[in-house]
Amino acid sequence: MRAGLSLAMNVAGLGLLLGLCALGASLYPSSEAQASGIPYASNRPQSFQFSSDFTEPYNSVGQEFEYNNDRQRFDDHGNKVAGPGTETWVGLTSLLHYWKMDGLPNTGFIASITLPEIAVRGNGTRVSGLGDPLVGGLVWYNPTPLRTIGMQAYVQLPTGADSVSSDTYALWPSLFYNEWLGKVNIDLLVGAIIRGEGPHHTDPGDTGHANLRVGYNIVDRPTYQVTPFVSADYQKTFSSEDRNNNTIEFSDSNETALGAGVLFQLKPGVQKVFNQKMWDQVSIHYSKGVEGRNTTVTDGLFVQFWHYW
Repeated sequence: MRAGLSLAMNVAGLGLLLGLCALGASLYPSSEAQASGIPYASNRPQSFQFSSDFTEPYNSVGQEFEYNNDRQRFDDHGNKVAGPGTETWVGLTSLLHYWKMDGLPNTGFIASITLPEIAVRGNGTRVSGLGDPLVGGLVWYNPTPLRTIGMQAYVQLPTGADSVSSDTYALWPSLFYNEWLGKVNIDLLVGAIIRGEGPHHTDPGDTGHANLRVGYNIVDRPTYQVTPFVSADYQKTFSSEDRNNNTIEFSDSNETALGAGVLFQLKPGVQKVFNQKMWDQVSIHYSKGVEGRNTTVTDGLFVQFWHYW
């Protein structure tokens, strides 16, 4: 793998949780309101592989499509039972800007904005609209050409459509690590969602998450690369409280999901029509919830497209 390869951070991989916290109460009886989805569930290998080996600032745009079949949920005892019977569709459109600062070797920065598009259909439910955007960025450091470490933070702004907005400000901080070991790529993210006051003076519970991707580069040609991968995701959401500081029943949740997919990459210059600066990517993978409590079971397909100029 080329040491100078610089790939996109998976800002778009924020997962179904981005807008679905707001939908929990509408999809379940009031005593079983639950958040759905694992943050960054759509990550791929090399999501957080960056190179500081560039001279001029550049940009990238990403489009993600997420689909989840909501036919099952984990109950309070961890059993899989009938879910809301809906289908959830999420689009995430991200714009990123990359730059460096003089005097900070092996270091780079990204500023970004992500806009969700959300739709839930089925079983008498028909909800859609633009979700709450996230704005922020990250900083990374390359101890070696094949290793990246860094941190990121995003603010979720409750400005989406009323039907899908969380009505809650939130901070999304996390730490990331990426490294190549021969043909194996390891990509790890550990973070949290820290929520402010929710609708009707409620206190939504915060969320912790971890996301691991392990890919193996089976094809490394001069013009394209193919990397199958496996995924493991976990989220833990703590209990929410109502305006009287009483714990809301069934509001705490957790889930572990496992999956597999493949990442395709195209070398700069191959697409003659576009002013391509870095390796463009297309990834697709499937993930399934294997253990959890008080949340819809992940049964989802994730697709991403990234272009650099």
